Order: sequence, then C-alpha cells, then structure tokens
Amino acid sequence: MCAQAVPDTRRDRAAGPDAPDRRRRGLLWALGYGVAAVALFFCYLRLSGTEKVTSDGASNALQAWDMLHGNPLLHGWTLTDVSFWTTELPEYALVELVRGLGAVDVHIAAAVTYTLLVVLAGVVAKGRASGREGLGRVLVASVIMVAPQLGQGTLILLLAPDHTGTGVPLLAVWLVLDRGGRRWWVPPVVGLMLTWTLMGDRVAEVLAVAPLVLVFGCRAVRGLVRRGPRREAGFDAAMAAAAAAAYALSVLAGKLVAALGGYRVLPVKLQAAPSLQIVGGNIGKTADGVLALFGAEFYRATSGFVTAVSFAHLAGLGLAVAAVLIGIWRFGRSSGRSEDPLVSVLAAGFVVNVAVYVLSTMPVTIWSTREIAGVLPAGAVLAGRVLGGPLARRAASGRPRIRFWLRPLAAVVAAAYLAALGYGTVQRQLPAEGQNLADWLTARHLADGLTGYGYGPTTTLASGGRVQLRQAAFSADAAAPGPEEYDRSWYDPRRHDATFLVLARQPGPFVSLTPAQARGIFGAPARVYPVGREFDVWTYTRNLLTHVRLRSGGRSRVVSPVHFLH
Repeated sequence: MCAQAVPDTRRDRAAGPDAPDRRRRGLLWALGYGVAAVALFFCYLRLSGTEKVTSDGASNALQAWDMLHGNPLLHGWTLTDVSFWTTELPEYALVELVRGLGAVDVHIAAAVTYTLLVVLAGVVAKGRASGREGLGRVLVASVIMVAPQLGQGTLILLLAPDHTGTGVPLLAVWLVLDRGGRRWWVPPVVGLMLTWTLMGDRVAEVLAVAPLVLVFGCRAVRGLVRRGPRREAGFDAAMAAAAAAAYALSVLAGKLVAALGGYRVLPVKLQAAPSLQIVGGNIGKTADGVLALFGAEFYRATSGFVTAVSFAHLAGLGLAVAAVLIGIWRFGRSSGRSEDPLVSVLAAGFVVNVAVYVLSTMPVTIWSTREIAGVLPAGAVLAGRVLGGPLARRAASGRPRIRFWLRPLAAVVAAAYLAALGYGTVQRQLPAEGQNLADWLTARHLADGLTGYGYGPTTTLASGGRVQLRQAAFSADAAAPGPEEYDRSWYDPRRHDATFLVLARQPGPFVSLTPAQARGIFGAPARVYPVGREFDVWTYTRNLLTHVRLRSGGRSRVVSPVHFLH
C-alpha cells in the first residue's frame, strides 16, 4: 500500500499543489452528472409514455430483436431510406436483451437516448472551461434541452428514433474534436466515428460532414494564404479530408453490407421545392417546427400554465439563435482562425440543416420536423459555449443592477423549464397503438395474420411477439409485402400460416385494407369478430400467405447525399 502511495504523491507534486483539488472537482462533476442522468431518465420515461407507441418505433424494435437473435445484418429486411443500423438499433437490442420484447422498449430506448443527449450536450458545452464559467455553460445547454414540451415536442424527440438519437454519436464526435485538440490522431478518429454514424443515418451529412469540410477547409486555405504555421494548416486540411473520407467510407461500407446479403433500403425521394412553396409554406412550417423542437409553441398551448412555460422556452430558443449568429459572425471575421472551431462547425450545421429542409419538399406537417431534430442539441451546445460564460460572469458581476435583474430572470426561466418537466411526468400514460387488439388476439390464440402498416408492427410488439401480425400493401385484387420495414421471410407460406385479417373500421393513412379489398383478394371469411369499436377480425380456414405476391429480391441500396429527407 505504501509503494502505491508514493507515485501518487509524486504525480501530485509534479502536477502542482492544486492537483488533488482538481481531482476532487472532477469526481464531484462526474457524481453530479450521474445522479442527474438517473433522475432525468425516469422523467423522460414517463414523458415518453404520454405518447402511444406507433408502428415506426415498433418496426425498429422488431429489427433490433432480429439482430439480437442471429441476424445482425438484417438479411431479408427492407427498411425505409434510413436504417438506424449503427445508431439506435444497437441501443434497442441492449434494452431487449435486458427486458425482452414489448412496447415499453420503445419508451425506454427513447428515455435513454434523450438522457444521453442532455448530458452530452452539457459536457460538450462545458469544453475546457472550469469554475463559474464551466458551470454557466453546462447550465445554459442543459436547461435549454431539459424539458421537451408535451405534444409535438415529445412526439418528435421522445418516441421513435427518426433522427433524434443521431445526435448522440454526433455529440461524441464533437467531444473528441474539442477535447482532443490538434493532436495527430483526432482527424482519423473523427472520420471513423462519422463513418459509423453515417451508416445508420445520413442526416450526419448535413449536420457534420458538410460543416466540417466547409469550416476546416476554409481554415486550411486561410492558413496557406496568410502563410501561417504549416502544422496548423495541415491539421485543418486533415480534418476536412477526414470528414470527406467518412462519406466515402460509409458508401463502401454500405456496399459491403449489400454484398453480404444485408438489409435493403428504399430509394430517396428528394426534390427541390418551387419558390412559391418555399415562400408560401415552407418557411412558416420550418419556423413552426423549430418552435416545437425548443418547446416554444406558445400559440398551440391549451392552458395558461402551458402558455407560460412555452414563453419561457422562447428564452432558450433566443439564446440558441443568438449563438448561431455569433458563431457565423466570428467565423466570417478576418481573425476567425483564433476562434473556437467547434462553434463554427455547430453554427454551420444548424444553418445547413435548416436551409436544406426549407428548400426541399419535405415540410408537410409538424411531424416532418423530425428531419431537423439535430438543430436542438446543436443550438443548445452553441448557446452554452458562446453565451454561458458571459452570462455567468455578468450574474456574478460587481454591478448591482446587472445582478438585480439577471439572477432572478435566470432562476425564473430555469424553474419554468423544470416545472414543465415535472408537469409532463404526471400526465396519463398511454398504451401502444393496437394494445387492445394484441390482448384480444393473444387471448384467442390467433398467432399469424395480415393487416396494414398502421397496426401490424405495433400489435406484434405489444403482444411481446406472441402475435405475428404482418403489414402488407393491398390493391383491389393483390397483396404484397410492405410497403416498408418488413422481412421477406414473414410472407413465406412454407414457414408461416396466416389465418386472419385485421380491418380497421376507420382506415387512416397507414391502414389500407378495406372490406372490398379483403374480399377481392382473399374471398369471404369463415367468421367475423368485432374487437371493440376499432377493428374487425376476419378469420379463414386456409393460409392467406399464398395470396401475397413477393416482390423480386433486391440488394441493399447505397443512397445519395442528403439521404435524410424522406
């Protein structure tokens, strides 16, 4: 024991008299983060439960379950144009490894994801700052993200993956970039991390790849033009090259998955919007979406409390927008090389993501806002790094007037955010879509059937896999797998015996099977059973899968840039 104590003492002397204090402060930071993360996880689990699990999240859970049970490449699967294969599906698999298959898996994974987003946003915002400035940075970034608003905010940020969780690996990339400094190993490590992220979600192209190439490419050119230190210009050029190489490597990795018989993704349908649509609708819908992400949709509030909380969220949005503008201004100055490069990268990612969204045909409904979910953590980190320190210094300023209004204002805003979080956690928890249907089918031992996408995956998940209700695309006289998020093996009549159909009494956009279609394709049923006021179950005495036309098999497709707009 004495032999171990001597080296520690020597290291403390070499590091200076403050080394033990720094170590204690580091442990306190870590302990504080750990306690906060556990508390936030349970809050977000409750908040996620205020929304119903739908077939989008259920499909991801079923894919992860298949990966966990011997199909890591998802052979036979046709996904959407986003796979989430390296981003959130591994997280789903870990959740299912612990607790099995069920609808709550989606809520648990969403809570884990958002907890990581909040904690990592605070860590990245802190950077190398310490003391009052470090605390100010952490508080600004964390408070902006801590309380997603009930309704649209929760639906977008705390349910199915849909690009929100991609912020977790990207924040890890920013952490390496920030803490690694200008060491030789930072560009290759960042490049490999980006490659991994891009394979799961190509939204990283606009949030990370394009900004890194733009910012570090410009910094490298500036260094060469001004004949600055070659080592600095070389590092900047290496960072830009690593980001570009990550895109190329992700394409090659996608081809490798295809060659090995892995999952297939659907083609991207991306179009530039006409100018009238941009001016007449896209700009307003984008603004509405950004307000929803930051919890500031005050005009949609249903009560006085929610209205007050929404106005408090406007403060967070204002700080984020101000930080983006400051980041752009700093980079544009002639002395931009001396500025924090991560601020420039985050500001560029924020602007590029929003600009591509506005100029495309994607802004349709508030749900389309998931395409720009990454601007929330980017804006929160920017606000912390750019404005957290100055706000903390002014709050501790010797000038009484500043302290008089700044401290109470900050306390009121933070209290409003925490009150919003607490309010969300006590709201009613909702069952998964089709939970009553899953219970009814399970009780009657009806195990294999067909329906539309709206209730197929979520009913299967809600039953814990005891019911295999598979989605199909129906026309007047034919049925085919899909239209997406399906495994071809589900429709093989040699492996499965589907003996019932589920028809929703009020078909929605994802519930396509009507009574006329059912009779035209499968004929008259043997029995019809009503299930509550929502469904009718048609049972047959033959295998319905013999009527499903399997599409020709396809290899995994590698998608083009700006893949994320789907």
